[in-house]
Amino acid sequence: MTEPDGRPLSGVVVAVQGLGLSVATDATGRYVLSRVPAGQQLLQFRRIGFAAREVTVIVTAGTPATADAVLDPQPIDLGTVVVEGVSRAPERMIDAPAAVDVVRPATAEPLSITGQVPLALARVPGLDVTQSGMNDFNVNARGFNTMLSRKMLVLQDGRDLATALVIRQTWGALAAPLEDLGRIEVIRGPGSALYGANAYNGVINITTPPARDVVGTKLTLGGGELGTARADLRHAGVSLNGRLGVRVNLGYTRSDDWTRSRTAKDGSDWKEEYAPTAATPPTSPGPERVALNGQTTDAATGRALGTPDPLVTVYGSARVDYYAANRSIVTLEAGAAQEEHPVFTIGSGRNQARRLVRPWARLAWDAGGSGVSAWYSGFSLPEMVRLASGEPVYTSEAAFHLEGRTRQSFAREAGRLVVGASVQDNEVNSKGTILGLAYDDRSDQYYGAFAQLEYRVGLVRVIGAVRWDDANLYAPQLSPKAAFVFTPTKNHALRVSVNRAFLTPSLPTLFAASAAGTGVQNLSAIEAQLRADPSVGPALAAVPNGTLFTNSAAVPESSLGNPVLAPQTVTSYEAGYKGQIGWRAFITLDAYAARIENFTTSMLPGVNPMYPRWTAPPEVPAPDRATVESAVRNALAPRGSAVQNGLTRLPDATTAVVLSFANVGTVDEWGVEFGSSISLSRALTVSANYTWYNSAIRHNVADNVLSPNTPHNKGAISLAYAGRQGIDVGVDARIVSRYHWTTGVWDGDIPASQIVNLNAGYRINPHLRVYANATNLFDQQCFQVYGGSVIGRRVLAGATSTF
Repeated sequence: MTEPDGRPLSGVVVAVQGLGLSVATDATGRYVLSRVPAGQQLLQFRRIGFAAREVTVIVTAGTPATADAVLDPQPIDLGTVVVEGVSRAPERMIDAPAAVDVVRPATAEPLSITGQVPLALARVPGLDVTQSGMNDFNVNARGFNTMLSRKMLVLQDGRDLATALVIRQTWGALAAPLEDLGRIEVIRGPGSALYGANAYNGVINITTPPARDVVGTKLTLGGGELGTARADLRHAGVSLNGRLGVRVNLGYTRSDDWTRSRTAKDGSDWKEEYAPTAATPPTSPGPERVALNGQTTDAATGRALGTPDPLVTVYGSARVDYYAANRSIVTLEAGAAQEEHPVFTIGSGRNQARRLVRPWARLAWDAGGSGVSAWYSGFSLPEMVRLASGEPVYTSEAAFHLEGRTRQSFAREAGRLVVGASVQDNEVNSKGTILGLAYDDRSDQYYGAFAQLEYRVGLVRVIGAVRWDDANLYAPQLSPKAAFVFTPTKNHALRVSVNRAFLTPSLPTLFAASAAGTGVQNLSAIEAQLRADPSVGPALAAVPNGTLFTNSAAVPESSLGNPVLAPQTVTSYEAGYKGQIGWRAFITLDAYAARIENFTTSMLPGVNPMYPRWTAPPEVPAPDRATVESAVRNALAPRGSAVQNGLTRLPDATTAVVLSFANVGTVDEWGVEFGSSISLSRALTVSANYTWYNSAIRHNVADNVLSPNTPHNKGAISLAYAGRQGIDVGVDARIVSRYHWTTGVWDGDIPASQIVNLNAGYRINPHLRVYANATNLFDQQCFQVYGGSVIGRRVLAGATSTF
């Protein structure tokens, strides 16, 4: 398999028409197709960026047959791209009844050396990809992002990548590098009708290639700024006359982080960290008690001394595919990753782990339209500490999942039915460090069943779907979906749809019982200030000194769950257009209006009705109580909203600062998402996207400040060149407008940013490619999450050899 100039062409998918047999060419352009029946067969050759070819070959039993082809470079025709995640069945992306994008290898491969998978998603319209540290990312669509974003369901070959406890992805602990993850589909909008809980704002569907699509050995070495070093090794082969495929990979990455310690007693280190990015110094939530791993603190000033330990990740996986005589496939795979010294920014503060371990395994049987899969996903966090309080955190988790599905066509392919069911068991034990002891060491069960029916009438395709979900943590949920897709011509489609999805409360939102912030607030100075106030002091005369806040010198600051939380639901009304205009341009335009009910806040002060606003001690005369309570709130303002709004009395009447969660009512959202890809020539492509977002909180609780944590405007533009001389160059700019961020103890503005990234590569020969990548090329100091690290430039280079 070659290009017109004779250069071998790898990654070409060679398929036998009508038989379901396919394979990909290796680095030398060669391929082997086994078990092809004797007789005349039509071979189809396809690779993104090249014109498809078909070759007829005569196969004689017992005699090898050879079929060569030359593929001509051609601008990408996105109208022919097939996706499977939207309907859990293959369909052209242009016909899919949802807003969907595909992250192509040309986008993902240059970023792989960074080890940061979410960066490959940053160009997708409507997505918020916010970074708190080197590997600490939050990926969300369509508003109300959080420190622990869990509104996008992320699947790899059907396996949920989220942890069981907080339901979020550990992006730094995947078991394969970005270029080996294969195909990434990003579906925006509610997806619970087919995927159930937490496919709330969409689904990120990753499909990894089987062994026979990546036959050979690949070695990647690289490194660069921030002490980065990376090594990846992958080998894949086939045997037993093509019936058995095996793929294994091992990897190692090491890098320093942008994360800094914030232990200075006067809070000056955080102000210095944020000084290059913010005109106004941030209001510190208080100094952290613990320095980063590898550092110590100065006893007098609290400042961190020494150099933090680097982030280190070791990972690997193995996969076996068996191709049965009846064309079904049995897959067995397993892997694990260990990450050392990651820092996670959450609503109650920052946590750092000595190490975390993520083992997993999957067994699947697939027979085209039907299949059964079972998977296990573990998570062990044996050594983590809350940097603000110094308290330890522990969790051990295991999730077990079983799912079956089938699909059938009828009415001469005009209709299609997809049905399936699943059951899952999650086991969690935090030893009382995250969940209250009464709710810890638990096992939770989840059940679901779904069906989607579609039928084409002329130029209109009608789709209806529904899913039923139940669990011991929430009441049964019904998630319907309806859509109409009008295809006036082959390469243009219009759709309208309505979808409902739900977001389950995570275990910490229900049952948390842990320290927040520094774990304790000393309000003695506030009490002294109030006693000296001539208008307030007399009212406190009967209150024993030091007890205005029960124990004013040590007021507990806690994160507490809300066990009566209901699932948050969203109903979204959408309209969209996808179109391929000639061979040069592909355009998508999507608009939506959504209504969120039972809106669940992130961890915030003053929202949970179980912990109402603080009241004055009984010794304060009744006529003066309102005056004292108002004066206390005003005096606490310099301490920040977490203390000012979170001051409460617990059921035993003692004073505490509580951060918690609540269903606060109704929120409306609106948005427009535009994406385009235009081929200026056969080698040069420009892509651009723009997203506008707005929201309105219809119901809220008094004095509670909520924020969608999402900019009103954001967009990106990129230029990519892929020459036939083995040279590829890409540059992109991502522009985000200023917006406000409020989550837990973090409350402040995110400055506007304009980030430029650059990548370049050169294929020296069919077996060796060298490349370089620069993220944040101009080193614009910026933070994307208030409370997160200030992110700078990172320049890396590497080489990949295949043999």
